[in-house]
Amino acid sequence: MKMNFKNYSKLFLMLSLGVIIIISGCAAPTPMEPTPDANMIFTQAAQTVQAQLTRTALAMPTATPTATLEPTATELPVEPTATSEVAEQPTSVSTTVTNPTLSTAPNPNKMEFIADVTIPDDTVIAAGTKFIKTWKVKNVGSTTWTENYKIRHWAGDRLGAASVILLGQEAAPNQEIEISIEFTAPLTQGEYMSMWILSDKDEANFGVPFYVKIVVGNPATATPTTAPATATTAPTTAVPATTEAPTATVTPTP
Repeated sequence: MKMNFKNYSKLFLMLSLGVIIIISGCAAPTPMEPTPDANMIFTQAAQTVQAQLTRTALAMPTATPTATLEPTATELPVEPTATSEVAEQPTSVSTTVTNPTLSTAPNPNKMEFIADVTIPDDTVIAAGTKFIKTWKVKNVGSTTWTENYKIRHWAGDRLGAASVILLGQEAAPNQEIEISIEFTAPLTQGEYMSMWILSDKDEANFGVPFYVKIVVGNPATATPTTAPATATTAPTTAVPATTEAPTATVTPTP
């Protein structure tokens, strides 16, 4: 009996299905897979990552150490120093008394001091006492001093004298003259000095200043002393002693 193709195909499929069922029933039962531990999974994952990192590090080329270069001292160009302008401080000017100058121009008049004639330095004079000081000077210039030349106060205390006094006499070159001024001792005790200088008819000072220096006080009154009496001894005449000659005593014989 001849089967058609369609029926044959159905039979083949049914046989195949039956064989599969039989084989499946004869096969050993598949054991149940255990539930994976979460900690174990994390540990394995960490180990895997570490292994991969190790392999990656080994695969990378080793860095060659480079020598450390020491810094080289480099001379820097010197910058020009800025110069600060220092403001000038005002200079303190002390106030001093300026004495007249000896001469304002070259002067042919010349004077040389010779000596003090009266009132030596540091002479004690009673307060209010008038006295005359005299100096000896010499004309060492080339001109003659006339009566119109002046004696001018130079410095110190005038001691009652005028500030300008006429010379009142002539002095030829190389001639010595005496100059005198009357002073009055101050009423206050102490030391005083009065300085003077010569000036010509044009009031030009010349020469060197000359001065008087006194001490005003009450000088000790001199106490008269009595000369000790000298004992006068009258000379005595030595009288030689008279020596009596021994006299013999005569004893009468019985």
